[in-house]
Amino acid sequence: MAPENEDTRRSFSRDLERGPDVMGSRPSDVSAGDGIGPALSSSNSSIMGEDVQPDAGEEWGPQHPCYPHLNPHVPMDSAEYATTRIIRIRRDWLLQGDLAPTFSNLYPEILDPAGISEQEFRRVIEKLNGELVPIFDPYSLRNVMDSFLGLVTGWLWDDFGLTGIKARLNNLEKWIDRWNVEMAKTLSSEDGIIPPRIISLRRTGYMTLDIQIPDPEIAPAPSSTGAGESRAGLPTELPMTMAV
Repeated sequence: MAPENEDTRRSFSRDLERGPDVMGSRPSDVSAGDGIGPALSSSNSSIMGEDVQPDAGEEWGPQHPCYPHLNPHVPMDSAEYATTRIIRIRRDWLLQGDLAPTFSNLYPEILDPAGISEQEFRRVIEKLNGELVPIFDPYSLRNVMDSFLGLVTGWLWDDFGLTGIKARLNNLEKWIDRWNVEMAKTLSSEDGIIPPRIISLRRTGYMTLDIQIPDPEIAPAPSSTGAGESRAGLPTELPMTMAV
């Protein structure tokens, strides 16, 4: 037997004679197995041993509130497709869950150069949410009555458009059209300015509130390494340069 193994065996025998307290106080420098390594000690590590990355929701990309999306509501060969962009306002599921479509009132600052102030934006969100919640309320008296009349008439009540929800949604779409006309009149005096426009909620399936704005011509973010940059190599700040 090798000398080092014999010394280890003698030390272990002496610990057995002294009792379990001595053995419990001996520090262990042996890992759980080859390749496993020491126990997790960093607060930035997950149970699987992977580094916990910060929330990427605010990184510049399609999930950012100010990100200008290509306009899918116009033909690709039209002038509007090249000169306009879409700002998407996401659903706020904390207000009514899935009982009614409600939208977030987080103001995208990219709307300000387009002519929509924060006060006007919040007024629009308050109007839309205030109308959509009672319209889609399944327990309202009118919706319960419409469901009963639809059942007894073989859904002819719905086919003829006599339900309250259809009438109120039509009125909401008319309000959106009036808002678009008013914004066009307000900015019509400025040459070369494309007025903002709210896309019909029916086109987006009430999943997002799409606002059409002039193309802000955001320049690509410079690619460089250093502190304060995201994992994708883009700065965490909003990298935009508005065309003058």
